[in-house]
Amino acid sequence: MHLFGFNDLHGHLQPPEGSNGQIAGRDAGGAAYLATHVARLRAAYPDSAVLLAGDNFGASPLVSSLFHDEPTVKYLNSLRPAASAVGNHELDDGVLELARMQQGGCALDGCSPGAPFTGAEFPYLAANMTNGDGQLPPGLRPWTMVEAGGHKIGVVGVVTPETAQIVFPEGIRGYSFGDPAEAINRHVPEMLAAGAEVIVGLVHDGGKQQVPDADYNGCANITPNVPELARRTDPAVRVLMTAHSHQSYVCEFDGKVVTQAASYGRLITDVTLRFGDGDVDVRAVNRVVTRDVAPDPATVELIDFFAAEAAPRAERVVGAAAAPLPKSAAPGGESPLGNLIADAMLDATAGPAQAVAAFMNPGGVRADIGAGPITFGSIYQSQPFGNQVVTVSLTGRQIVDLLEQQWSRPDKATILSVAGISYAYDDAAPAGDKIDESSVRIGGQPLNEVAVYRVTTNNFLASGGDGFSVFTRGTDMTVGPVDLDVLEGYLTERGPVAPPAVRIERR
Repeated sequence: MHLFGFNDLHGHLQPPEGSNGQIAGRDAGGAAYLATHVARLRAAYPDSAVLLAGDNFGASPLVSSLFHDEPTVKYLNSLRPAASAVGNHELDDGVLELARMQQGGCALDGCSPGAPFTGAEFPYLAANMTNGDGQLPPGLRPWTMVEAGGHKIGVVGVVTPETAQIVFPEGIRGYSFGDPAEAINRHVPEMLAAGAEVIVGLVHDGGKQQVPDADYNGCANITPNVPELARRTDPAVRVLMTAHSHQSYVCEFDGKVVTQAASYGRLITDVTLRFGDGDVDVRAVNRVVTRDVAPDPATVELIDFFAAEAAPRAERVVGAAAAPLPKSAAPGGESPLGNLIADAMLDATAGPAQAVAAFMNPGGVRADIGAGPITFGSIYQSQPFGNQVVTVSLTGRQIVDLLEQQWSRPDKATILSVAGISYAYDDAAPAGDKIDESSVRIGGQPLNEVAVYRVTTNNFLASGGDGFSVFTRGTDMTVGPVDLDVLEGYLTERGPVAPPAVRIERR
């Protein structure tokens, strides 16, 4: 029996571009090519099933996200997956919108063009997402049974515990995200009792190989969380298809094969299960989704339809860039494009809300903007979440505390892009004491700890997203326009924009 898996498609129906569209120097990805590869694998191995490890949509390109990612769900239905884990991005718009994505129907702002949206034709799994009564959100399951070739496979899904910090809090209020291994193990007896011969975990969390130019089928110097997950899961679990980190690897730890298939539909993980003598032999290989095959005609038709519907908005020019505006971090950790977005938010709120500084989260900056004309499609791809701009009052002391919260996560820093504020930090100092308080300037003036400042951000951060709880202590909240409208207006009013100056010094 074969299991074909992929993860983190993120609505990339059209072939991804640049480095996002390559694997080991080869052009890879594109939904029409992925469909062809899946069909060929199914023809070669009829006793098989397709499994998804989450983030199928969310932070998607315009062709999908403009239509509430319904095109991506329609596409996935054509692949007939047996199940999908819930990814954190499936929860970007909350549990009720995820329920709609499963059940079908129109979004609150109206119906999308084309055939009526009937929802996902496969189950979504999230065993570790529960409310105070231990119940999962509407429509979700902890596990499902997959049957092929006369064998029963228990498939359990979990989502990264980080979800509570990295999606809009209102949309998941009342739900907590438990330990993935514990959640998987809790349901193993049920699956075995139902006849499962082997158990597969779809884990929307993952690691990476810590070597340059890592082999996409390798397991070189893998981050410790990967073997730890394998060690802590029940021996009945033989396969862990991971996700979230957009990395590729094939590992074996504690009798379990642990895999990940990069992102954007560039790889398919092919897991072979051979049953015999009361045991199961498990092998896995990542296969490149090359573009040297004929694209699937039905998928091409689907994409072309929605691309044509999106084109009038996507191709409209809204500004120009004098040089590339990358989302990647500068030496201090800020993003040049993130700083530009913060500049736009500050410009929009300096007058109406008396803002003097602005903050932008790195996870909200999704794609680079190249030099030359800037289209609406490119800024939409960079800021796809539709957050509102929010201004609150914070004291100088609270602003310092806010800056220190950039290191509140033990695994990595979350450096905010900024406007109207500059500062230096000591990367070697302990968490909670990294900011050089004497270096903090707002509007070019030294920070006064007891003064009150009006600061702008988006409603995700204002609600405490990414662990920035200081924002929730802000007062006198003013809610402004949608962030994408703010950025569009900022670009339209100016000539070609250049990457903003660096505002953060790393010592």
